[in-house]
Amino acid sequence: MIKSDREKVKIIFLFLGIILWMFLFIFNITYALSKAPTLRVGIFLNINELSIGGEGSLEIYNLKSNQLIGRERGEPVKISSNPKGIKILGKGVYSGPIKAIPASGTKLIVLINGQKYKYRGNIEIDYDKVNNKLNVINLVGIEEYLYGVLKKEISPKWPMETLKAQAIAARTFALFNMNKYIEKGYNLDATTNSQAYGGVNHEHPLTNKAVDATRGKIMVFKGEAINAVYHSDSGGYTANSEDVWGSYLPYLRGVKSTFEENVSPTHHTWDFTISESNLIQKLEKIGYVVDSIIDIKLEKDKQSGRVNQLSFVCVDNKIVNMDSKTFRSMIGFDVIRSTLFNFEKIGQKPVSEEEKPFKKIIDNDAKEKQSVEEILELKKDWTIKELLELMKETQKEEKEKKEKVIKIKAETVYSGVPLSFKFTGMGNGHGVGMSQWGAYGMALQGNDYQEILNYYYQGIDIEKKY
Repeated sequence: MIKSDREKVKIIFLFLGIILWMFLFIFNITYALSKAPTLRVGIFLNINELSIGGEGSLEIYNLKSNQLIGRERGEPVKISSNPKGIKILGKGVYSGPIKAIPASGTKLIVLINGQKYKYRGNIEIDYDKVNNKLNVINLVGIEEYLYGVLKKEISPKWPMETLKAQAIAARTFALFNMNKYIEKGYNLDATTNSQAYGGVNHEHPLTNKAVDATRGKIMVFKGEAINAVYHSDSGGYTANSEDVWGSYLPYLRGVKSTFEENVSPTHHTWDFTISESNLIQKLEKIGYVVDSIIDIKLEKDKQSGRVNQLSFVCVDNKIVNMDSKTFRSMIGFDVIRSTLFNFEKIGQKPVSEEEKPFKKIIDNDAKEKQSVEEILELKKDWTIKELLELMKETQKEEKEKKEKVIKIKAETVYSGVPLSFKFTGMGNGHGVGMSQWGAYGMALQGNDYQEILNYYYQGIDIEKKY
């Protein structure tokens, strides 16, 4: 009986132990998820000097030794690169990174080239001994980081559902790309290479409200955060990820997007004209040597109509092939604003003296036919053999003329105006993922942020991670 009671006690304690372990496990997970991650954002890279201060006092630490360098209040501290490391005016030179921590509840102020920038969180300054330059890194919670992103990426005046969709997309993008620049000592930079980030200077109550309303929410595909890329204006149809970056992602599929129509005031439609000579120069700068361009052939996606590849047709049947991303980079992303475009040839460069007889062949084809008839009129009694020889000779001449015409680009109209190419297109940006103007148009039609995100990102779920 005693043994039985002891076994019962053991079982009870074992059961309680399991319950306690499960409680602690769930508590730890919940606690971990309740904490928003901190980002290291490269805000100023490869610079020579800056000044740093605070709204109140700030402490500066040497991170190598974890020692306090000084506690500052009032005038900003001047910091510059030095062959031996980081020079702090009046404090000395430090080889390792330093950190500036503001007083509780206050912001840090960074001054560069007379410009004043304000940031939440802490500032770390690292020394690049290879280039003798400084990198300024903002250590900031992801939600506070988003405060400084949204207004840089979208207008606070837009519908709140659009702002919420943008907040979730930006948060998801940041989490997916946290290791983008990790080997350089930071997670993301402050440019559009990651996401535009301006700190407190670019915060707004309405965009901050959208961040707070969606706190911790991200998009996932099969439980993992997605690469939530976005762009300004699709021009009518978004792009597949592999058509732009070569990598297939199931949630980044091209979709029809007509929501931008009548709401996108800038760059929904655009055009750009470039001369043949200027185009040749740009090709030469990236390693393609051509003498002349006859034509351009476009290879398009059948569904979206977006250009995937261009072929520049040159003399002597030389072809230069190029993907559309390289082409946009070569001409300028702010000029060829999307891959949704067509082109037309305008004019033709002047004809040389050598080519002029062949110009006549084109312009006076009917007259030449009459010349053959005149030859026949010269003699009434042509034999069959003579007629066959004349026909053979005429065919040979015609073939030679056509070959020469192709070589000198006589398929276009000679106007005496230098040849140029006019590109006309729609949309703005790489075209993958969410169209920001499309999201704006969808919100005006009554769609909420979940509907906007599920339209532009296929097969995703929206989950609250912390």
